[in-house]
Amino acid sequence: MQDEHFGIVPLEAMAAQKPVIACNSGGPVETIKHGVTGFLCDPTPLEFSRAMSRLVTDPEMAVRMGKEARNHVKQKFSTKTFGEQLNRYVLDAFHRRIE
Repeated sequence: MQDEHFGIVPLEAMAAQKPVIACNSGGPVETIKHGVTGFLCDPTPLEFSRAMSRLVTDPEMAVRMGKEARNHVKQKFSTKTFGEQLNRYVLDAFHRRIE
């Protein structure tokens, strides 16, 4: 979907070691690393079919991108990472309040 919000589906796919093909706008721009964890495309059938063709004709690339996608999700979007960031925000807000 063009201008999709953050969206959990691409993250779930990447967590399952699948490269993602998505529109080059909205939430996917924040979660997908173009050419590394998937492809960000203009919202046209031609662009999406080119990305799909690349994955089908180079299965090793698809596996490699899938592994990168899984690592990316673990590093940037895991519960642990979310908790650490939330804790930092809370502590920063607390310290600003007492200063």
